[in-house]
Amino acid sequence: MKAFVFPGQGSQYVGMSGKIPEGSIKREFFTKASEILGFDLLEICEKGPQETLTSTDITQPALYTISSIYETLLKEKGIKPDIVAGHSIGEYAALFSCGAFTFETGLKLTKIRGLLMKNISEKSPGKMLAVIGLDAEKIQKVLEEASKAGIIVSANYNSLDQIVLSGSINAINEAQVIAKASGARLAKPLEVSAAFHSPLMEPIVSEMSKAIEEAEFKRPEIPIVQNVTGDVETDPEKIKENLKKQLTGPVRWVDSVLKMQELGVSEFYEVGPKNVLKGLIEKIIKGASVKLSEEVS
Repeated sequence: MKAFVFPGQGSQYVGMSGKIPEGSIKREFFTKASEILGFDLLEICEKGPQETLTSTDITQPALYTISSIYETLLKEKGIKPDIVAGHSIGEYAALFSCGAFTFETGLKLTKIRGLLMKNISEKSPGKMLAVIGLDAEKIQKVLEEASKAGIIVSANYNSLDQIVLSGSINAINEAQVIAKASGARLAKPLEVSAAFHSPLMEPIVSEMSKAIEEAEFKRPEIPIVQNVTGDVETDPEKIKENLKKQLTGPVRWVDSVLKMQELGVSEFYEVGPKNVLKGLIEKIIKGASVKLSEEVS
């Protein structure tokens, strides 16, 4: 079985569109994207600047578009998934891939999601911190100590030894110090502009939920493993509910990858820029076969 997996924020880089083969698919998707977004997305993906591309209102639709193009190119080559999953914003590209909604619907949702998250991050700034090398007990102690400085939660369960914390700036700064003192091999702030998957996102839940409810979702043609459950879902209404919960809930990536392995996946394709998920999957499943769309396409 093959799985398509779609990366989240942090995978973007200036020039990422340059590796996509020139042709009608690339032109068609970027033209649609620019019409819906109201700005030249290809120009930003090609030339940046990095500060603009990293702004979450740009990053989210940009990653969605890039991943959707690669997905379409892979299928054109005859490479098709039996199951899909996406990491955070990557879940929207996964939903496009499995036929739960059209490219246009997903782009409109990522546009709204990105704008809402940018606005709330300006009102309630936050950060995210990747921590590698601490066990669950030590992570819990980091959270308990750092929570004295502000809101902080576990946001991404990325691999067996990597977890991402999310919260207020003071709490994350404190967590970085505590994690290093506790023996973490790495405690590094992520290149994101907000405290995703944390209570700091609560103020946008109502408006984003309304957008999700109003969007047309269909029953997926193939299963999708969703972030907040780490399990398969095929019911459109439950998929919508899980997308809403994802705003403030954690990304259970370890559970998601293990679920796909349990269902018989032996070949993964990271569909999008970079190789972030490849590294995580190879840590979760020793000897895993993970191919990159940037190379295959």
